[in-house]
Amino acid sequence: MNFKISLNKIIDLCCTILIILIFISKISLKWTKIIPYSIQPIIFQYGLHPYINFGLQFLISLILIFIWLKQKNTILLSPIYKFYIYSLITLLFIQTMFQITLVNINNSILVQMAGLGMAILLILIYGIIIPSLFDLKRFVSLISNICVSIVVASFLCLPLFFAEMFRGGRFVGFFKHIPHMVSTSTAAFIFYFPTLMADSKLSLKNNTFIKILIIFILSLAVLLTSTKAAFGTIAITAIIGIFIFGSKKKSVRLFKISFLACLIVSFVLVGVPVSKFMYEVSTGKTSFGLRKAQDGIQTRMEEVSRGMNMFEKSPYFGLGLLYKFLNNSESGIEVEGYNSFKDPHNFFVSAAVIGGYPLLAMAILGYVLMIFGAMRGLNQDDPNRQVLGLFLLAHLPVFIIYHVHFSLGGIADRIYWLVFGYLGQQWNKKPIMMP
Repeated sequence: MNFKISLNKIIDLCCTILIILIFISKISLKWTKIIPYSIQPIIFQYGLHPYINFGLQFLISLILIFIWLKQKNTILLSPIYKFYIYSLITLLFIQTMFQITLVNINNSILVQMAGLGMAILLILIYGIIIPSLFDLKRFVSLISNICVSIVVASFLCLPLFFAEMFRGGRFVGFFKHIPHMVSTSTAAFIFYFPTLMADSKLSLKNNTFIKILIIFILSLAVLLTSTKAAFGTIAITAIIGIFIFGSKKKSVRLFKISFLACLIVSFVLVGVPVSKFMYEVSTGKTSFGLRKAQDGIQTRMEEVSRGMNMFEKSPYFGLGLLYKFLNNSESGIEVEGYNSFKDPHNFFVSAAVIGGYPLLAMAILGYVLMIFGAMRGLNQDDPNRQVLGLFLLAHLPVFIIYHVHFSLGGIADRIYWLVFGYLGQQWNKKPIMMP
């Protein structure tokens, strides 16, 4: 009995550390004015060095893998999700072998195998093991608390560290780069939104006004990132979430009906100018937030075109998981910094570049499964499962203009795989606990 209690504490601690590390690894302490840009191998870009991040993940992952193998039937995965995940891992392994022998023959075998290992570790730990061992309610609460705390703290510190909180006119807060704030602020809004809707009436007693203020800050933080896709994500969350979450009392139903009526009236009255504004933003005729005007449509098409050209170099085997980092030099020095010009910014084209036609087929199937997974989560009575379904549903449009998610160091990648893992569980059967 004592062993089981201590084992549960170890599981909880390891999972908690890995989830916290998702965000801590991307925090920048530049605003303190005392942390240097780099101290190898501890500090990089004013924050935690990637070596420390990967090292901690690897060590803790070994512990979780050992525990999971001992009680791997604690949570059952749905047959479809299990088949897809293991098929994906097998495909990545096979394609990497082909790439090593036929495509990237001038690149280090060790580096390419390391890229494969990190991708498999990402899928196993965040897509299977943590969701199998870590309680869903605890996960949703932890993600919400972490994201909300970082975003609100960043926003409140704007008057003190304004110059350090923006990059290129976009709100970055305490993070190293803009995408990290985009991912965290949208996750904060989505995971916190049900907390607001759970209140049945406005009163100081249940802190509803404070929750409304927090939602307002989170919305403003997303807006300050000047990311159109992120703003669309929280808009979808608010519109759909207001009908999913909350009390069924008459007063709340009246509020929801009033909200829908206001939404319809607003669409009728300002729909045309709003549509015109969004078109001008998309085509670069006007700016969005503090970000300079940019023809997003033309830029995306150029990126897709570059991606298609890369895909044609190896349509059957792909260029590999690290193609955006490999320099193709004859010296054997393999890894450079991330090259955004190699990123097609399209989910399907990105998959095709990495793994050729086979991974493209898996990406198409995966997107279809994401749609069903989102619907499956929203159709549950458990609000924790509903928020995951809503999170995935709101991000479905974002996936189209994003890339495939195999980065063990990315915030969005790890959160996505955690959501996939929890939504991929077989909820209609009781867990089999280790004796």
